Amino acid sequence: MQIIQYPLQYWKSGGVLLIPLAAVCFGIWLYFLRTRRLLICETEKATRMAELLRSGKQQGLQKIEGDFAAFVYRIFCQNPRSDSAAGLFDEESVRFTEGLKRDIVILAALTTVAPLLGLMGTVGGMIQTFNAVAATSSDTAARVASGVSRALITTQVGLVVAIPGVFGLARLRRMTERLQAKLGAVKLHGLLQEEP
Repeated sequence: MQIIQYPLQYWKSGGVLLIPLAAVCFGIWLYFLRTRRLLICETEKATRMAELLRSGKQQGLQKIEGDFAAFVYRIFCQNPRSDSAAGLFDEESVRFTEGLKRDIVILAALTTVAPLLGLMGTVGGMIQTFNAVAATSSDTAARVASGVSRALITTQVGLVVAIPGVFGLARLRRMTERLQAKLGAVKLHGLLQEEP
């Protein structure tokens, strides 16, 4: 029973700001895991596309799912003599990666919000502490302890929620760079298809 009572008491001591902090925590993990899965999937597709184009097996592009693979097949295989293939590919790859980067921006915003909510709880707890000190009553010590507890708990939770987001952002940015490198390989091998 002690295992359940301690977290509940901790949550209660943190105050109402722990609810939005929990929502931010959920959002950070949701966006991180979703974006990570998409980046892994799209990087694998780009790797397969580059290998197929390099090996001269362009027809295999039709078996790769997704709008981007269909675009690559159209631009490099169905119309290989197009003078604007490189420009069209660049435009489409930017549009393609912007959707993924949008999720990274949202993750960055959530990661920034977490410690700010913790700081808001700190300020609220300190106000509660100062009000307790200013009041002359018999329960001043309990009210001061409650305010300090709230201040420290919200700060702690805000930091604990934000730290995985910071590391997750760094990982997703590296994965995005890797995807862009793979898309560069697709472009290179696709343009080589134009040679007679």
